[in-house]
Amino acid sequence: MTFDSIIGQQDVKRRLGSALKGVPGHAYVFIGPSGSGKTTLARSFAQALLCQRATAKGACGQCTSCRHFGNQVHPDFISLELAPKEKTIKVETVRSKVSADIAMHPQFGSRKVYLIDADNINEQGQNALLKSLEEPPAYVHYLLTVAGYERLLPTVRSRVVPVVMQRLSVDEIRQVLTEKEIPHSELTAFYARFSGGLPGVAVNLAGSEWFSSLRQETIRLYKSFSSQSRAWLLTEGFQFFEKNRDQADIVLEILGSLIRDQLMLVIEEQNLRLTNEDQRDMLMNQPIINMETAKAKERLNRAHKALLQAHRGLDANAS
Repeated sequence: MTFDSIIGQQDVKRRLGSALKGVPGHAYVFIGPSGSGKTTLARSFAQALLCQRATAKGACGQCTSCRHFGNQVHPDFISLELAPKEKTIKVETVRSKVSADIAMHPQFGSRKVYLIDADNINEQGQNALLKSLEEPPAYVHYLLTVAGYERLLPTVRSRVVPVVMQRLSVDEIRQVLTEKEIPHSELTAFYARFSGGLPGVAVNLAGSEWFSSLRQETIRLYKSFSSQSRAWLLTEGFQFFEKNRDQADIVLEILGSLIRDQLMLVIEEQNLRLTNEDQRDMLMNQPIINMETAKAKERLNRAHKALLQAHRGLDANAS
């Protein structure tokens, strides 16, 4: 898989390409939230490190090493990830698949590559990994993936080169959706904008019937806010959140996107593309559009602050 086959991440790909032309470091950590494509890019870099004819554009995809990698049978590529039904990667697994394995020389080429899901390794596991990171053999390369740099122990951070994933543009996300053979529709633009620049999120949402249904229900709830009483909100509205308790954070994200779009329309930024462009007519017909601008902005800003407070409550495991 060449770097060119990965959409976006131009600066990161150039940096990794430069490393391939020179002397690559022994340990990198790919940093980005879930859906950012960090594991895909790390795997592509791993293939390039093992490739017999790698260039600044990555692996050739045709040599014997690349064929072994593509068939998932490369003896010098070890992937350490969370096992089914496990909450963390066990310390014993770190020791057996990494610490004890690095002493064995490459079987196929001149390098061994370890791809490690660091999000699921606890402090004890990171300390076990640290011993391997401190003085690795010349042929060993570690590629860690993690959602946030702060999740790594300071001692681990000091021994890895950070590679920060970039958010993709809306056009790049749409390109990803096209590549995944997700048919173009009026919702394609919504998925591209709502995903927040995370291609994995856009692909998952576009292929999920449950999300489409949840979004429509949430839109109906939003439309009802201006016409229902406080009593209705505390009964029917509460029941909606109770029914969708497990997706409460996503419901809040959808409501937040509607409120932000509504605010743009209130301040007459009508030429801008809305996140919920397919709902423009509904948003334009809301009573708040006809309010005095200052009052409408105050109400929408207050609603947005309430959503942020709700998000903080969810993050704190509040009811």
